[in-house]
Amino acid sequence: MSSNKKALMLDAGFAAMPLLMALKHSGYETAVCSGKPQDPGHQLAAHSFCLNYANVQDVLTLAKSLNITSLLPGVTDVSYLTGASVAEAMGLRGFDRPDVAEIIFKKDVFRQWAQKKGYPVPVAVSCPEEAAQLPLPLMIKPVDSYSGLGISLVTEREHISAAWRDACAASSCGQALIERWIAGDLHSHSAFIVNGKVAVEYFVDEFCTVYPWQVNSSSLSLNLPASIKDQVSDCIQALVDELGLCDGLLHTQFISDGKSFSLIEMTRRCPGDLYNQLIEYSTDTPYSLWFTHAFTGTPFTPASRRPEHVRLIARHTVSVDQEQTFTSVSFAALPANILSFLPLKKTGERIQRAPHDRAALIFAEFHQRDELARFTPQLKDFFTLGKY
Repeated sequence: MSSNKKALMLDAGFAAMPLLMALKHSGYETAVCSGKPQDPGHQLAAHSFCLNYANVQDVLTLAKSLNITSLLPGVTDVSYLTGASVAEAMGLRGFDRPDVAEIIFKKDVFRQWAQKKGYPVPVAVSCPEEAAQLPLPLMIKPVDSYSGLGISLVTEREHISAAWRDACAASSCGQALIERWIAGDLHSHSAFIVNGKVAVEYFVDEFCTVYPWQVNSSSLSLNLPASIKDQVSDCIQALVDELGLCDGLLHTQFISDGKSFSLIEMTRRCPGDLYNQLIEYSTDTPYSLWFTHAFTGTPFTPASRRPEHVRLIARHTVSVDQEQTFTSVSFAALPANILSFLPLKKTGERIQRAPHDRAALIFAEFHQRDELARFTPQLKDFFTLGKY
């Protein structure tokens, strides 16, 4: 790599492409690595390497050989965790120290830390033998999986052992946790930290309507009380201060009943399934570009802490509850304009059941707030897979 602005991104999948394009538009000579040669980033970046970015030593060797000036994660936890180790070894910006990153990314470590510090999280234990102290129902989940893999809701104690085995099997490190079930609505809070402070933040309503632990429909929050937004924002700022997080994105999922909230999980990589484009369409702010700034050292000052909701956009991931052959996507009548349609399968390919696969991503623009609120949780009924 010959330029003075050289960036390596540890992801080449479709959901990371807005980040890659933001780097290119900022004048960076780009390189990507992933273990999947079919990923689109291998065609779009100036340099591509078919390399499993979970291997820290291999990524470190590659980064040094390229003499990069910036290293970025994509939309996977592994990309950030590897990046944190490589960045520490090379003195690159944008990543928390690996020990801090472990607190954020590992669900069991985060629960233990947050409970000790008094943050609002579900009470959790680390083994089935300790579950007797928690009231039913219980959530049993891997400590490090994504997209809801390996999660079970247990309503009878005799099912705890089987759910525990499933969760451990879905974990790359073979570990799981058991936590108290929290009732309420699912939301996300996406904040950019600038000079150690929450400088801009977004709240999103999220719905899991095909697989119960994977978000497939979402829009900017419509009815979340301002009091809850303020409480979440203050909580996140306190957490940033206490952990000493570096500048950049901090993305959080939380559950709220409208009166209180519980933090569910946090990450510092970019959310997947083009969450960034949902924000960009809805608020006309450059989420993808801002994400890259922490890693390139580019200063920025957002005009507003909570950008205005200027377009009524819903995001939907087309998925199925039973494996089948992909043929097409059928569109039912909906009071919205289809803003963008991104197919992720070819005709004849098999699509696995959620949360293991997805067929397409769709962005729809509504004209009335009440229509956006009404139809977003129902989008799976309007975008369905065709059959021969």
